[in-house]
Amino acid sequence: MESRESVAEGLRGAVGRLAAKGLMRPGDTLSQRIPERAEIARITCPDAAVRARDVVWAPLDRGRSPDPHRAVYAARGDVGAILEGRQVWGRTVGRVGRPMPALFDEQVRHLGLAVPLATGPALSVPRASTNALVWDDRVLCFGMGLERLLLNAELLEKCAQAFVLAETSGRRVRRVPWWVRLVANRRLSRDQAEAAQRHAGGERSVIRAGY
Repeated sequence: MESRESVAEGLRGAVGRLAAKGLMRPGDTLSQRIPERAEIARITCPDAAVRARDVVWAPLDRGRSPDPHRAVYAARGDVGAILEGRQVWGRTVGRVGRPMPALFDEQVRHLGLAVPLATGPALSVPRASTNALVWDDRVLCFGMGLERLLLNAELLEKCAQAFVLAETSGRRVRRVPWWVRLVANRRLSRDQAEAAQRHAGGERSVIRAGY
């Protein structure tokens, strides 16, 4: 079993990587499911006046919770890590006023068929085929594990930038062909089912190499 110190070190490294790319700001939160401990480890991105904050641990909650991280872990067995942040292009999708459609095959493969919009004080956890959403002025991004989450956060920001620029230019935004969406989404669903099974068994999910 991985020690808490090792988990904390991994989360601090992830915060540094995301912050260096502008994908985490002070006050944004990153969490990871630790299935072998039946716990959640969470860290908040520090500001210039505060050193790297310690990791906060909490038990996995099987019921409803007002906390979005715990609510997602309870409802989505496939999710192994969550980023709740204020990425520049990601949250700008909310100002466009409509969900971001499937623009690229890699987007569908890892983020799902669309990036929906949500509002209100309580989060409605999206279905399994959705790994990112814009909730008011925040962005939630999911991954089956911490490394997959880091890649998903980077992918989301790139796709969001392309979408927002295309929308504001007045050009028509086209989705990838239906058969591409079908194949890519089936592969995502397969990976999610495997991740959920491993998490239920007290094991970490395994990132798949390649497409």
